[in-house]
Amino acid sequence: MKKNKILVYVLIFSGAGVLIICPPTHLLRTAQAVQLNASQLIPQVEVSFAPQSGTFVEGSTFQVPILIDTNGASINGIDLKISFDSSKLSIIQPSNGKSIVGVWVEPPVYDNSRGTASFVGVIPNGITTSSGLVGTITFLAKSTGKAVINFRSNSSILVNDGLGSSATTVFGRAEYSLIPKPPEGVVVRSETHPVQSVWYNNKNPVLIWEKESGVSGYSYVFDNKPSTIPENQILTTDTMKAYQDLNDGLYYFHVKAMKNGVWGTTGTFLVRIDSTPPADFKPRAEYVVAAIIAVERTLLSFFTTDNLSGIDHYEVGIIDKKQPATESPVFTVAESPFQVPLTGTDKLHVIVRAVDGAGNIRDASVDVQAPFVITKFISDYAVYILLGILILAIQILLIHYLFGHRVLAHLRRAFQIAKEEDTHSEQK
Repeated sequence: MKKNKILVYVLIFSGAGVLIICPPTHLLRTAQAVQLNASQLIPQVEVSFAPQSGTFVEGSTFQVPILIDTNGASINGIDLKISFDSSKLSIIQPSNGKSIVGVWVEPPVYDNSRGTASFVGVIPNGITTSSGLVGTITFLAKSTGKAVINFRSNSSILVNDGLGSSATTVFGRAEYSLIPKPPEGVVVRSETHPVQSVWYNNKNPVLIWEKESGVSGYSYVFDNKPSTIPENQILTTDTMKAYQDLNDGLYYFHVKAMKNGVWGTTGTFLVRIDSTPPADFKPRAEYVVAAIIAVERTLLSFFTTDNLSGIDHYEVGIIDKKQPATESPVFTVAESPFQVPLTGTDKLHVIVRAVDGAGNIRDASVDVQAPFVITKFISDYAVYILLGILILAIQILLIHYLFGHRVLAHLRRAFQIAKEEDTHSEQK
């Protein structure tokens, strides 16, 4: 009769909840190997910031996404606690709304005074991902220096195993360089050429600007190009620059400042110079014969050009030539054609002044006197002229009456004789 053998097996539970059945005779021999294999079955997850390093300007904002790489495992829960340097950074927005988290146990929260933030949520049915987005934090760079962001030790990632097991997690960190804010474009002004859109006939511009705190020097260029950027080299610590005897044209003054070791953007100021008068011209007097008696006016026409600032307006000044030569005319704004008023004895010297956009002037003149000689004669002897015209008319009528009737009678008699002779000739 055979005896029944009774086998006793030992149940071993690993830390990951794996059930292992081993015969007692092999327990000691395989226990170590079984434990090693069980530890390898625990998923390892990586959580990181992106980017992990970078340089940002003081006063600017930047975004830092939080990414998860599950390395092929499935996870269904996150509990992330974040620390940051509150003296260098502050959170403007903890998340932009995009996330692999389906249900937030509590909304993403932050505390800028303590420099903390937290993300706690669940992913229904789990997720396997190599770059899952948990959320995107928007930071403000408050001050210069090094700013570190990291995950606190009580953060965890839960495996999607139905037991709420924690995955082995590698938490990353990020370190950012926050540099001083560069100075803004230098604000330039000029007392000699104050308005950039206006032309000036001053050939000696002076440019000035104010010095900000922390500025160690300036780099500048003065040329005729609107987009020049000065080199990164300190050329002056003054806040004024003057130029002399420049040619006509457009000039651009470009200047930038170095502040706290950082070059700022370029400020530009436009200078317009036009010191050349308008082109030569000659006014022309035109007499309207039909209007001489009734109106006694002369039309004066004029025109010229200016290459840079253009013609702004014309002025007309009239001098009576009977006045002393030292007499100065009074100029009034006028347009072509200009009506020159005349009286019977006027002999006028008319000056036309062309003024360009920079205030340069060009004068041209003409003497006006032709029409009033006829006008004065007619005005002074109008009675005698009318009497003469009347006498002449009477004489013409008398001659016509006396001479005209006798001539017609002789003509009728001559035609009658000629007709009678022709009739006589035909009868023969």
